Amino acid sequence: MPVAPDRPRYRFDVTADPATHRLHVRQAIALADPVRLQTGEIVFNVPTNGMTGVFALEAVRLALSPLQTEAADLLQPAAVLLEDSTLRVRLPTAATRAAILTVCLDYAVHLPPAGHEGISAIHALGWSELGMIAGYWYPVLAPYVAAATRGGGRWLITPYHPVGDPIVYETADYEVTVRAPTSHQVIAAGLTDAQQGVWRFRLDRARGFAFAVSDRLMASQADVQGISVRVYHLPEHDVAAQAALRGVQEALPLFVQAYGPYPYAELLIVEAVQFGGMEYSALMTFSRDWFAAYQPPSSDAGFGADLLVRFVVHELGHQWWYGVVGNDQAHEPWLDEGLARYGEVFYYETLHPAHLAWWEAPSRDMPTLPINQPIYHFSDTTTYVQAAYVSSTRFWLDVRRLMGPAAFTGFVQTYRERYQDRLAHEAEVLALLRDRLGPALDRLLSVYFR
Repeated sequence: MPVAPDRPRYRFDVTADPATHRLHVRQAIALADPVRLQTGEIVFNVPTNGMTGVFALEAVRLALSPLQTEAADLLQPAAVLLEDSTLRVRLPTAATRAAILTVCLDYAVHLPPAGHEGISAIHALGWSELGMIAGYWYPVLAPYVAAATRGGGRWLITPYHPVGDPIVYETADYEVTVRAPTSHQVIAAGLTDAQQGVWRFRLDRARGFAFAVSDRLMASQADVQGISVRVYHLPEHDVAAQAALRGVQEALPLFVQAYGPYPYAELLIVEAVQFGGMEYSALMTFSRDWFAAYQPPSSDAGFGADLLVRFVVHELGHQWWYGVVGNDQAHEPWLDEGLARYGEVFYYETLHPAHLAWWEAPSRDMPTLPINQPIYHFSDTTTYVQAAYVSSTRFWLDVRRLMGPAAFTGFVQTYRERYQDRLAHEAEVLALLRDRLGPALDRLLSVYFR
């Protein structure tokens, strides 16, 4: 398969051992990007190395050739520096003349026990009695910021931080093989084959690749406008799984109409022990607590006033804001979190207006904080949520009030079309807004921006 010049191609061979909570990984990434090859190094963000005892790098090798020629005699050891959550791979001089560079990494990931509290990357990786969740599990190629954007001419480094999402994903193509015990299933988007414990996946134009390994979860499914939606859940949580499916059945057509096409052929929802919800390309995880606490309403009109449904809607919105349009989630988290949470408001006011007061109640009295803050400004989840989620939603609602609903929908669609498969930056988004709001934007900036 050829390597697209505008996006990298990852290939993984993973052996998953649920008994020891360990992944052994052979990763190869092929690049045909002359800008990055001219820098003399390739940089990866490695969030797992920000957690003690999780990531163990074994070898790094290079090939000045396409991925399929990954024979041992064509690979050469590379000089590397792994410091905190940043991996730098030094390139030979010949790499500047190569059309394609392949970087091969061998490493082990020792999954920690799944966390129950807080919003952090550590909750996107873990094991529990439900199985293994591999969310932020692999070294991610760092974006290279062009000279005209945010200072320019540098690798975008995202140090690990225990609050927020210390990662930035570019659109990439993925080929993944996961070997697991035959007693377990591997849950991931893009399944192409599964035989005798070997599961193969291919997911193109994806923001990131996540998977789960479990021998306890069953699947409930539905078709939503041609999209295969599957919920993987404990058998005793079937009623909650049906509610999650209904939430997608209601929200997905709404978002398609307002934002544009859903980007994948399927959507997977996975019950997990981890806190809250987490988005990945075509896959979302949700807390077991939300599945267990779900209570069906006494009447059909009561549907939706439930945390599981609410956050299914939120994470579904991330398939556009994070998925279709990427952003720097570490330094500008308000860009994706604000629009994903705006999708909650849009869902309730359109389909369940009687629940708007219920939706707003937890955040009604929260103070408005500056939204243009990186995750590194926050030491606790509560303040981070007030800024990146609650305050940024208020900003977008004020923008809609100034534009009017129809014009705001047009703006959102223009934003999606312009930055599809790219990383959008705050300055670019504000420039788009200024084109439409003019001086009125300054009044919002004085309220919401530091």
